Formats: sequence, C-alpha cells, structure tokens
Amino acid sequence: MNRFDLIYLILAIHLNTAALAENYQNIWAVRIDGDVYKAKDVARSNNFEFIRKASFSLDAFDDIYILRHKDLPNNHRMKRQAVEHDQILKNDSSIIWFEQQRSAIRVKRSAIFPSPSKSNRSISQNEKLRNLWDTTRQFMFSFGMNQNEVRHQFNDELWPSQWHIHSSGFSRFDHGITRVWDMGFTGKGVVVTILDDGLEWNHSDLHANYDHNASYDMNDDDPDPTPRYDLFNSNSHGTRCAGVVSMIPQNRKCGVGAAYHARIGGIRCLDGDVSDIVEANSLAFRNDYIDIYSASWGPSDDGLTVDGPKMLAQMALERGVAHGRKGKGNIYVWASGNGGSRGDNCNCDGYVSSIYTISINSVSESGHFPWYAEKCSSTLAAAFSSGAFSDKKIATTDIHNTCTREHSGTSAAAPLAAAILALVLEANPNLTWRDVQHLIVCTSEFSPLLDERGWRKNGAGFLYNSRFGFGLLMAQSLIQMAIRWDPVPEKYICIVQPKQLFPQEISTKGDMLRVYFMLEQNQGICPIRFLEHVQVKITLETTRRGNSRMFMFSPQDTMSILMYPRLKDNSRQGFRNWNLTSVHYWGENPVGLWRLYIQNSQKDGSILKLTNVQLILHGIRQPGGCFNHRPFRRYLNEDLITQVTAPVAEFNENSPEQFDAFFDNYE
Repeated sequence: MNRFDLIYLILAIHLNTAALAENYQNIWAVRIDGDVYKAKDVARSNNFEFIRKASFSLDAFDDIYILRHKDLPNNHRMKRQAVEHDQILKNDSSIIWFEQQRSAIRVKRSAIFPSPSKSNRSISQNEKLRNLWDTTRQFMFSFGMNQNEVRHQFNDELWPSQWHIHSSGFSRFDHGITRVWDMGFTGKGVVVTILDDGLEWNHSDLHANYDHNASYDMNDDDPDPTPRYDLFNSNSHGTRCAGVVSMIPQNRKCGVGAAYHARIGGIRCLDGDVSDIVEANSLAFRNDYIDIYSASWGPSDDGLTVDGPKMLAQMALERGVAHGRKGKGNIYVWASGNGGSRGDNCNCDGYVSSIYTISINSVSESGHFPWYAEKCSSTLAAAFSSGAFSDKKIATTDIHNTCTREHSGTSAAAPLAAAILALVLEANPNLTWRDVQHLIVCTSEFSPLLDERGWRKNGAGFLYNSRFGFGLLMAQSLIQMAIRWDPVPEKYICIVQPKQLFPQEISTKGDMLRVYFMLEQNQGICPIRFLEHVQVKITLETTRRGNSRMFMFSPQDTMSILMYPRLKDNSRQGFRNWNLTSVHYWGENPVGLWRLYIQNSQKDGSILKLTNVQLILHGIRQPGGCFNHRPFRRYLNEDLITQVTAPVAEFNENSPEQFDAFFDNYE
C-alpha cells in the first residue's frame, strides 16, 4: 500500500465512522413502576442521579428514565459492564427493567471511492469530462431538446448536474420528479427530518425550508443541530442528505431539492456516543410533527457485523409506526448499506431489515447495480445515486455554505427516496406507513434496470430482485396511485412453528438443514391471504457464521435468498433470535408448505447447529390497495418481463453438488 492509499484509508475511516469502539457509558436507561417523582426517589436511594425522562415524545417512553451513577465521572467509558451497579438496581422492586448504555459503532453510508489512478492527470481529465458533460447538458436545455426540462429551467448553479431529477441528455431514465412538479406537488406541508451528524440549517440553500421544530442535537442535548466543524469536514454528511430533499430553487445557489417545498429538519445523533437511548430519542423525536425520517447510516458494512436496533430503538420504531403522524405512522427511510465489495448482506443490518423501515438501495445513472451496493431480501426499492468512478454522483448542499456534486452511496439514495415520498404524502396525507410500503411495491419499475440480472416473478405477479427490491421508485406512478388509493386493511401476524424437532447440525460443504413449515387452510389459525413481510426468526450456533447460506421457497415456489455467505465473517457467535426478512413474497397466499434450507457453503470443518426457528407472516385477510384489482400489478412494458425473468433449473435438494451452479444462475 503506497502512502497516498494509506492516507486515503485513514481519511475514509475518519469521515465515515461515527463511533470507533463499543464502550459502556455512565448512563442507565431504567423502566420504573411510577411517575417522575418515584423515579427521582429510586435514583436517590440507589446513589444514582436522575437526568430526565427518556424521550421527547410524550407517548413513546412514558415510564423509562435516564440515570447516571454518582460515583463515576460523567464522561466515564468502560470496556466492561458495571456489574456491581447493576446488582443494586436489580434489588430494587420498583425497577421493571434497566440497561447500562453502550456506545455503538455506526457508519455513514457515503461510498468511499478508491483512487482511479496513481496519476493526477487522470483525475483532472475526468473532471474535464464532467465539466464538458454539464456544458453539453446546459446547451441542450437552452435549445429546448426536452420540453419538460425547458419548463423546469432553474438558475441554480448545479441544476444541470441533477441528472437524477431530469433525464435530458444521455441518461435513459429518471424518477419522474419533474412530471410530479407539473402536477403541482413539491412537498408542501410535509416535514422531513435527517437523522445524521448535524445540519447546517443556516445554509443559504436550505435556510428558508429549515424547520427548527423538527430538529435537535441529541449528542449535546440542545435544540441546535449545527454540525461540529473540523479540519476534515467530517460532519458534512447530514447537510448533504438534507439538500437532496429540500434545496431552494431559483436562488442561483447549489441545486433544487426533489421536494423543494418540504420542511427540512435535522437531528444530530452520530457525532458522539451513539447509544440505544440516543437512537431511540432520535427515532421518536416529535413523531406527531415529523412525517418522514431519513437515515443514511447503520452498523459497519464490513461483511462481518451483525447488529441492529437495541430494545429502546426498536420500541421507538414500533411506536413511531403505531402512533406517529397522529396514528397514521411515521415513514422511516433507511439506506441499505455500502458493503457490497466486502461481501456484506443487508439482512445482517437490523435497521434495514426491519419491517418498519423502507430499505432503499442505489442505482447508477446508467441503470446498473453499483459496486458498493448490497444484495438482500429486505430491500424494498431503489433510487439513483453514484455508480462507478466515471459515473456522476449527486449534486447537493455542503457545509460552510458550499455546494458539491460528490454525494454518493446509498447515503444519497435514501434522502432522494424520502423526498419522493414527501411528494406522495402531499398528494395524499392520509396514507398510513403500510399504505406507503404497498404503494412502493405496486408502482416501482423494473424496466429502467432490465440490463441487470436476478429478476424473478413471485406468485402474486410482482417482479422482485435481491439488488433492487421491486424496482426503481417512480414518482409519477406513486402519485397517480396515491391520489385514488384504497387504504390497506388491518394487518395480521401469524407465527408458524416448524415440523421438525431441534437441534439439528451440519458440518460438510453442501450439506443442508431442511426445515418445513405447514400452514393449513384454516382462517381460525391464520387469516392472512395476502402477504406483506415474511420473517424467519432464527437461532443458529456456528463455528464460522459467514459460511451459512439460507434460502426459502413459498408454497407458490417463490424463492428468496435470506442470507448469502459472507467470506469475511469468522464470528463464532452465530445468529441469536435474529430476524431474516424478505419482501419477495408480497401479495402471495401463504397457505401450504414453506421450505427453509440452511447450507454450509464451505468445506472447512465448520459446524452449523440450528437450535430454534420460527416463520413469522405479516399480511392482510381482505384485499386492499392494488390487491383490489387483477392483475395486482401492471408494468410499463409487459413484453419485457419474459426477457428479464429467464427460467432457471429446478432446485433439487438432494443434489448438493449442483447448488453453486444453481445459485450462480439464479442471481
């Protein structure tokens, strides 16, 4: 590794990692049977200091409080849990639950691009090509080569670079955002908050849309989300994400936000110790006021981490969708991750694979799957972002009141999706969080991405792909369907137990554990007839976690790959009550035999031991949304479907020597 690459690597780590080590903090989250006065009394009697209630949202954590131990420094960090202090709390009968807080590793999801060449000349030539591209595009605008774009000719300096909004020139597709603007929807009345490293709210291209009521600094516990400035500009990420949503048009500054009349807020939560309580407070903050939360971060995308929301953050998500937006549910948009080059799988990220979040992957301007993107079964849809080094990135705001054309990765795709959903909520503010997910499934489009392999049709007629979910978000189609949307009915959850007894164990390459679930056609047992999410909750002990490959067939023979082998994952911890989520069965009838396969993909003597597993089905009994019509889904170009869904050989569970070839062909 040369000196340049070493410096580059150090900068990459510094700029993208919110916390570099997991340490215990002198902070305890405590659930107490009683009010604030009781909590203060409990703290005092146990030599703790009462800090405050756990949340800024009145209904989110009504009986959870934050305590600090008086004998430890306020900023104390410990490698090990303070067991002796825990024991004191255990002995107090007023305490229902408690947990000492830890600082978690959370990484921002901008793609770090390797040096394209050791020569500075190559970089400058690429910059010249980029400038030539913008000049050419501006020339085409001025001569009216695209009538739609002439109507939307803005004087903002980076507008010609916003290829993801307008498809003039050589880009084949965009999200249809300008056509939605023509319909009169620009995000008015919708509040979007960026959960990140801060927001430069006084930026001249954001200030007019800034909403202080949707903003807070969770790291320093004050109302000002302004980022901390340093030599490396390491806290520019949140300001960049915000610009994608809500840059102000026609002010000769930067560009135009995809929802340029949406109100924009920022929560500073990544520039400090990121604990469960910090995440929970961020996810629950003013959830009756904020409509959409956008998060472009998560656990490390290193190909060896399995992590997700802890108890309080999980509770915040659950209560956000149940009570936020005055009962309609908050919309949580999450970047799916940038660990593709490291063999990562976003089903190992509990934020991305949550049923409460909308997981968004990236598509390059040429319609390809980027080198950094991850494949997994929980991704719902895709939005444009950066691709290869020569592909254009996303133009947006930057700190110090500057602009950039370098926003990248799934970090840029998620706020773009959030902006599109802001347009949707303006068109129909009565949509619930589940309505929004159904709309995405029913309108996302495969045809801009037809050059990519892996497209399959499920038993309900929806095309799906482990790279892109149900396809590219299409703003105009979303709006048109949202305006006449028939709300989806009440959701049911069914838990199906396996037919086998456990534990089961395998140790040889190609060997498989076979698990069967039978759902009888009895509405008294499970009333679901149209599926939404399907989860496999699994406890798998292993001597090498990364060797496990897991996939499942539905009764309608739809296959979903729940977990790919991860070559870097040497962990012996396995999966402990971990939810593997798939959206690939959306709309199917779940009645019948489900087949789950767990394979040891390597011949290295490693052992996989399955100790517990459940099938969890989410869905509805009566049709709603686009399920009211047959077929459920009509695509822009139906003739292309047979071309992109080439048949694959039938899976034979008794021929392990054919598995690798089967999966190579399938994906």
